[in-house]
Amino acid sequence: MAWKKQFTPEERAAYQAEKRAEIEDIFKRIDAGVQQVFTSEKYRDYLKFMSRFTDYSARNTLLIAMQKPDATLVAAYGKWKQLGRQVSKGESGIEILAPVAYKTGTVEEIERPVVDEFGNRQYNPDGTEKTEIIQNPVMDIAFKKAYVFDVSQTTGKEIPVPVSDLSGELDSDKMTAILKALQRVTGIEIQFADIPGGAKGYYSPADNKIVVQSGMSDAQTLKTAFHECAHKLLHDPDLKSVTTKSARNEKEVQAESTAFIVAERMGLDTSEYSFPYIASWSDGRQLDQLTNVLDEIQQAAKRMSAAIESELLKLQKRDLTIDEMLDDTDLDNIQKAEILIDDCHARGIRFCEQETDEILQFAGEHEDIEETVRLISDMEMTFAQMPVTEEPQDISQAEYAAAMNFETVFHKPKGAKTMEMQRAAKPE
Repeated sequence: MAWKKQFTPEERAAYQAEKRAEIEDIFKRIDAGVQQVFTSEKYRDYLKFMSRFTDYSARNTLLIAMQKPDATLVAAYGKWKQLGRQVSKGESGIEILAPVAYKTGTVEEIERPVVDEFGNRQYNPDGTEKTEIIQNPVMDIAFKKAYVFDVSQTTGKEIPVPVSDLSGELDSDKMTAILKALQRVTGIEIQFADIPGGAKGYYSPADNKIVVQSGMSDAQTLKTAFHECAHKLLHDPDLKSVTTKSARNEKEVQAESTAFIVAERMGLDTSEYSFPYIASWSDGRQLDQLTNVLDEIQQAAKRMSAAIESELLKLQKRDLTIDEMLDDTDLDNIQKAEILIDDCHARGIRFCEQETDEILQFAGEHEDIEETVRLISDMEMTFAQMPVTEEPQDISQAEYAAAMNFETVFHKPKGAKTMEMQRAAKPE
């Protein structure tokens, strides 16, 4: 058995004090960086840098920018190894903050429904729902130092070119995929109309509507759509966030900042973007407030960018057969499930929002995509067994089943037929 040194209480206290001082120093550097960012000259440069790192928080993006301003793609040492690349000898890591969850030593009691192995709720003899009390440990978050390396500090396999690069021609299929992605992330289908008064677009919280001026160039249409979708993600009155309480002119800066990040990440021309009033907007605000606003801008940009990149990747894979798609290593299980759902929709089988969420959650939780295929097949089989002659085409199978007094209980199926067999079994 390996020997392990035993530290005295004094040594442990000194070590912990040293680590706290390191983290405090990092936060001081972040505060200094935030102050520097909020000048009209540097804010745009920071947003441009941020567009490369939407997976990182505003604080960590600042830390990366301060240590390696020319960074383009960073990852941890182990991640580079997974990607077939090796950090070059002698390279120094880029410090970032990594969150660490820890138990506070207290618990909270939570009442929850009792369910069986299939997720069905259980009931008492008198018809009331069975519940149980569980105790959950209360967790909190601390930070520790971690290190990442830029791609320029590594050698090895080539990094694939992002499918989200829109610097070339924008065809109708790409436009459709991007608008579909924006609808997916906002829950709103973008409308096109002739808007009086010269506005390029608007978001109406009261009507939950996004409208974009028709007849504009594809690039301008997208940048306007990014801006209005940012308003939805940042300024929806139902949200509990820092940005919902901003003044109108501040909301415009926030939406334009988000649109800039997405457009820059997608390779669109961003030369016309400017932020001349950013210094006066930030004047007098606490650093924490400014950092939180940057975080919410970055999170909105991340949600849009991730959805767009996902739809463009699926578009790139559109000529694959079902079997080839299921075996593809570029697509994750959620993307594969989305393709299967779209395939069902194309054949007149429409899942309601709750059913779609159930499928996507299941796909994300199960490594074997065949389990998701079986789940969808089982749900499709239930749909196929409904009376076809009276089946409305504009409602989901759950709504139709309720109207016809069917009892539909979807569960994790075992031994269901394949998708192809289900299609053959469906009545014409």
